[in-house]
Amino acid sequence: MRTLFLCFFSFCCFAGTAAAQDYPHKPIRLIIPFGPGSLADAVPRLIQPALEAKLGQRFVVEHRPGAGGNVGAQAVASSPADGYTLMMAATNNLVINQFVFRDMKFDPLADLQPISLIAEVPLILQAHPGLPAATLREFIEHARAHPGKLNYASPSTGTIPHLAMEIFARTAGLSLVHVPFKGGAPAMNALIANDVQAMLIGYATTAGQIRAGQVRALAVASAARLAALPQTPTFAEAGFPDLQRAVPSNWWGMVAPRGTPAAVIQRMADEIRAALADPGTRQKYEALGLTPVGSSPEAFAGGLPEQARKWEAVLKAMGTVTQ
Repeated sequence: MRTLFLCFFSFCCFAGTAAAQDYPHKPIRLIIPFGPGSLADAVPRLIQPALEAKLGQRFVVEHRPGAGGNVGAQAVASSPADGYTLMMAATNNLVINQFVFRDMKFDPLADLQPISLIAEVPLILQAHPGLPAATLREFIEHARAHPGKLNYASPSTGTIPHLAMEIFARTAGLSLVHVPFKGGAPAMNALIANDVQAMLIGYATTAGQIRAGQVRALAVASAARLAALPQTPTFAEAGFPDLQRAVPSNWWGMVAPRGTPAAVIQRMADEIRAALADPGTRQKYEALGLTPVGSSPEAFAGGLPEQARKWEAVLKAMGTVTQ
């Protein structure tokens, strides 16, 4: 029996190594659980050429928006665990949605395998230029003077831009109306049209609109100013350090269906880290207001349970109702 077990173990190790050496032998489907034009497009696009060159296969992007990213995430969770279906996951996909949506048909921590954290995304408070608020302080004063009269957009219910704005409003003592959309692009279009008056979202989604003066960047919720927006103060510099501490950032990482061979996961993680280590690539991320990371699968996965516990506590304190 001992010999049989050792033979079986050796076969499994050999099979896993062989799978990694042969991987990939066909195009890789990359599911983005939000609509086109969101940060989820920008984050992988910057490393996609390097990954395709090293792996010798194309990444075929497929947008599957809906239910705060649950539609796309469930599609990945139920896909074959062979390394040929991956997903760009945001914070809410892995550690928030299970506390916001009542009838999720999968467990993100149990059914999805983290590969690598790719980028951190500081959020920027943006307002329609027609709003009489050129600074963060003026926005807060205007909102306090008009409770329930200002709308704010988010890419979807339960996303970080939604929850961060709720935390911002509660901390600042504001009454704002949430209007969810299916992705960052339609949310931005609503802000440009003045259908909503504000939004907390990453720079990459709105860089062109800020430069064109279609929206106004008031402050960034990060410890330092963004290289891409040197004139925009941090929340603390604008006089609200409590808001800077309270408002969370977003992050994006790549995941696979649980059960994907460990050697395949490691190969993909190694290639992602190598791509992000390139100085030119890092500059491109920073130009979009993103902080490139690159992590091991173990480091990415290890922090998720604690993040989930913290978000569960935050959502309970906010009285968020599951859908």
